[in-house]
Amino acid sequence: MQLKNFTTLAAVLLLVQSAASQNLKINIGVNVGMSQLFHNTQFETTPMYNQYRFTKIAVEAHSPPEYEYSWEDFASDYKLRTNFVQPRLGISAHFTYKDWPLLFAVEAMSSPSSYEKMAFGFIAGFGKEFFTYDDNYFFSFLGGYKFVKDNGFGAATIVNSIGHKEAREQAATYFNPEQPLGKKTGNLFTVRGGIGKELGEARMIRVGVEGFGELDLTPKTARQPRMNNFGAQFFLRFKL
Repeated sequence: MQLKNFTTLAAVLLLVQSAASQNLKINIGVNVGMSQLFHNTQFETTPMYNQYRFTKIAVEAHSPPEYEYSWEDFASDYKLRTNFVQPRLGISAHFTYKDWPLLFAVEAMSSPSSYEKMAFGFIAGFGKEFFTYDDNYFFSFLGGYKFVKDNGFGAATIVNSIGHKEAREQAATYFNPEQPLGKKTGNLFTVRGGIGKELGEARMIRVGVEGFGELDLTPKTARQPRMNNFGAQFFLRFKL
């Protein structure tokens, strides 16, 4: 059975290699950059409200009887924010066929909610590369659909939305409710544009930078918070 599986895998690899040498173009590489998440979460509808109620008891116990510690006071004290910046790093593979203006990609990147969590995505869209007159530099553009499974979207999103540095560090040690923001998958519209250069005589290595934007199209009835994010990244890719 193991020999049969190995033979099948070898055949598939040879088929892919043959297709790549003929029509299928594959680029794999690493990406490093920054992204800013605009999630626009209504914190009053999340477990963060329980944190407010817990804090409210202690604050009002040491305050004049007429004082009421409001949600707005809590949000101001902890500097709750609906967007923040995180590092972005990971790997990706891009697939094109002949010179068709179609591009497919898979990627495993750090989540825009937290660089400590991973997000996995599949992209399908219209894309094209345009080389300059000397064929050394190229411009790229992509617009299309992206499906993502983001393991950081949830508790990490809420924790990193705490602008008060000390409070954020403390919350990270215990605040971990199960799916506090709903489903961890999303349907996005993505747009990307970049510039790069091919290196070496064989021109098998590519380096460059690209900017990207991702708009969350997931129905708010399924998940109120958004996964809208924008950023830029450097890339190093290899042609297969």
